Amino acid sequence: MYFQYSFIGLQLLAFFIAVFRLKKYKSQFLYLLTALLLVTSINELIGLYHVFVKKTGGQIYHLIYAFFQFNIIAIMYFKLMKDKKSQKVILFLMVLFIVFFGTVFFKTSSFIYLIIFGALNTSLYVFLYLRELLLSNEVLNYKRMLPFWVSVGFIAFYLPSIPFFSLIKHMKDRGLFFILYILIALMNLFIIYGLICSKKRI
Repeated sequence: MYFQYSFIGLQLLAFFIAVFRLKKYKSQFLYLLTALLLVTSINELIGLYHVFVKKTGGQIYHLIYAFFQFNIIAIMYFKLMKDKKSQKVILFLMVLFIVFFGTVFFKTSSFIYLIIFGALNTSLYVFLYLRELLLSNEVLNYKRMLPFWVSVGFIAFYLPSIPFFSLIKHMKDRGLFFILYILIALMNLFIIYGLICSKKRI
């Protein structure tokens, strides 16, 4: 339970810092990141409420959250990328995700595969962005770029979460979920660092 408190606290902190930064730097990437942090915070607070009242279920809000989460991330990188081929890849994967999302309503057991697919997509978006960054002049200032630190946070969470979610059906209890909490906390620490240390071009 303490892990849950800490990672939810970090998510809320990241959201409030993003809102504060929006007052000074109004960029599309920051707007989308703030929206992502907002829906994530709402989702986790609803989940915490379910834990406190010992209420089971809640698949619908997890499904709705997955839709907004992975589509917002896709739009973030679509607008961030300058390479047309990379944009087409992101758009194609985004459409595939939406189609996959529609099938989950008819077969709820495939929800976990939707999450794995979304995590794979996000990891690919990050690699495409980092490749483009590496080949550009902006790489010289990468330490002061918010998209870079957000990407590091995403890759720190989504890439290791793929094998975790792939094996989740074989877990007999929730004893290993602390690993997921640590990954979430690590992702939010990178995002917070980026929000605090990024320069004006955020």
